[in-house]
Amino acid sequence: MKHSIFSFIVVVSILLLNACGGTKELTKTDSGDIPDWYLNTPTEPDYIFAASSATSRDMDLAITKASTEARAGIARNIEIKINSMQKKFEEEVGQGESSEFLSQFTQATKTVVSKELSGSQITQKKLEKDGSIWRAYVLAKYPIGAAQKAFLRQISDNNNLYTRVRSTEAFKELENEVSKYENPNQIDNTPKEEIKNEGVNQIKEEAQEVVKKETPMAEVETKNQIITIDNFTFELIGCKIENRKITASLVIKNTSENDLELVIGIPNSKIFDEAGNEYTTSIVKLANSSSKSGWSRLEKQTVPGIPTPAEFVFENISSKTTQISLLSIDVASAKEIVKFRDIDLINVN
Repeated sequence: MKHSIFSFIVVVSILLLNACGGTKELTKTDSGDIPDWYLNTPTEPDYIFAASSATSRDMDLAITKASTEARAGIARNIEIKINSMQKKFEEEVGQGESSEFLSQFTQATKTVVSKELSGSQITQKKLEKDGSIWRAYVLAKYPIGAAQKAFLRQISDNNNLYTRVRSTEAFKELENEVSKYENPNQIDNTPKEEIKNEGVNQIKEEAQEVVKKETPMAEVETKNQIITIDNFTFELIGCKIENRKITASLVIKNTSENDLELVIGIPNSKIFDEAGNEYTTSIVKLANSSSKSGWSRLEKQTVPGIPTPAEFVFENISSKTTQISLLSIDVASAKEIVKFRDIDLINVN
C-alpha cells in the first residue's frame, strides 16, 4: 500500500515538473522589454502621437484592439486642438452672438474627429507573447496640418459659418497653417518654377496683358492662388468676363512620380458671384481636350511634372457680376472639390 502511494506521488511530481517546464519554454518566446516609444510618447511640433497596448489570445485581434485605442487617443488630442481653434474664433466673433454659431462649430469639430482619422498611421508596432497570450504595442501618428485642413474645409463648406469668420485673424491664421501643410517646400516671395510650356505661357501672358490694360501697375496682384490635393496642384491664373461669359484659366500639375488620369466632374464644377447667383460650367478644356454638350466628365492623362493648361467656361452671366465669390472644381478622380474664393474678374468687353 505504501509503495503504491509513493509511486502515485512520484508520477504526480513528474507531471507537475513537465508542466512548469512547458510554461518556461513559452515564456522564452517573449520578444523583449516594453518599447521606449510606449513609455515616452514622441513629440513633434507638426504631429500628434498616441501609444497603446492590448492583449488577446489571437495576435491579429491584439493588434486591432491596440490600434483602435491608439487612434481613439489621436481623436481626443485632435478634439482638444480644434476646441482651442474654436475659442480663437469665438473671441473675435463674440460668444454671445448666437447658439446657432456655437452649434455649427461644434458640428464641424465632431465631423473632423469622426471622419478624418483615416489619415492616421501606425508607425511603430511590437508584439510579445506570454504563454498563449499576445500583447501588442502600437504607436499612431497624425499630422496636425491634416486636422487643420479638415476643419478649414468644414468651415468653408458652411456658407453661414464662413461668412461670419472669413475676415477674422483666426481664419487667416488657419488658412496660413493649411497652406504650409499643403506646400511644405514653398517659400514666400520666391520666384515660381518657370513653366516651359507654350500653351501655359500664352495663357499667363494674355491674362497679364489684360490686367495691365485694366489696372494701374502698382495695384497688380502677381501672386496666384495655388491649391494642392492628392498628387495634383491647381494654380489659378485668372478669370475674365466677356460678353456675359466667364473663362477661368488654370494650370494643373501632376506632382506624383507616375502617369495619372485626371477626371473633372462637369455638373458639379460651378461659380457663385457676389450676389449669390450660381452658374454651372458649360465647357471644360484640359490642354487639347474639350468637353461636349451633355458630357458629365472630362478625362485627361497627365505626366509627372508637366503642367496642363485648363479652362472652365461659364455662360449667361449676369451683367451686374463683377466678382466670383467661389469657384468650385469637382476633381472626380480624387473625390475632392477644389475651391478658389474672392476672385476679381478681368473685364475685356
